[in-house]
Amino acid sequence: MQKILLAANAHEIKPAAIDFACYIANLTHSPVTGIFLENKFKKEAAETLVQTGNNEFETTGPLSIADNVTLFENRCLHNDARQSISFVQGNPLREIVKESLYADVIITDGNTSFNGYGGWPSEFVEDLLENAKCPVIITPFSFDEINEIVFAYDGTDSSIFAMKQFIYLFPQLEETKITLLQVLKDEDDITEKEKLKSLLMMHYSAVHYDTLRGEAEMELFKSFLTQKNKLLVMGAYGRKKFFGHSTADILLKTVDIPIFITHY
Repeated sequence: MQKILLAANAHEIKPAAIDFACYIANLTHSPVTGIFLENKFKKEAAETLVQTGNNEFETTGPLSIADNVTLFENRCLHNDARQSISFVQGNPLREIVKESLYADVIITDGNTSFNGYGGWPSEFVEDLLENAKCPVIITPFSFDEINEIVFAYDGTDSSIFAMKQFIYLFPQLEETKITLLQVLKDEDDITEKEKLKSLLMMHYSAVHYDTLRGEAEMELFKSFLTQKNKLLVMGAYGRKKFFGHSTADILLKTVDIPIFITHY
């Protein structure tokens, strides 16, 4: 993996998101590009950032964007992560979706917003998850390291596609603890267990299989509510729904682990 994008509101970038992006960059030996998005149609946006020579930036008006650029650079330096910066004006969603065509993965804070109404996930993040042309990782509130990968399987092609995308992007995690998690309704049978384990065992040294029975939203919520240092891999969001749209929303709102989501 070579192109990691950290998508952020140019007026508000979260240090925790920068630190997580740096962790992924160092893990994959890749640079991280900070995409500073500014909604040029927002009336109260009073600052313009202009790129000059030598990748330096100048501002007119308040220094908030320049401060955020400096924060990004300093956090990357603190985390020993290679970095670059791209500043984009226009419709934030449209611009980042265009950027996603040429990226391996987009990392963003779940609260990233351009209309003054955050939420978790914000409307911008929901739209990004539905429209991105590459996988998206939603960063946690706090983070130390990844010591377990949980592949959530709901019986759909989308969830298997998400597993494969993650495997190809993060070969460095081959020695990490792997859990294949399937949520079943009480009357359901376990499906494709051996084929899935075979797929994962080709890439990881050990794979644990676990099942949860009951309603997907509640079981996943209970399973991850108090967990730390895990990364959850989920299938498509929005177009082909993973356990239904509300499950992804509940997890994004309530659990404090990074979540990897991609389309099929």
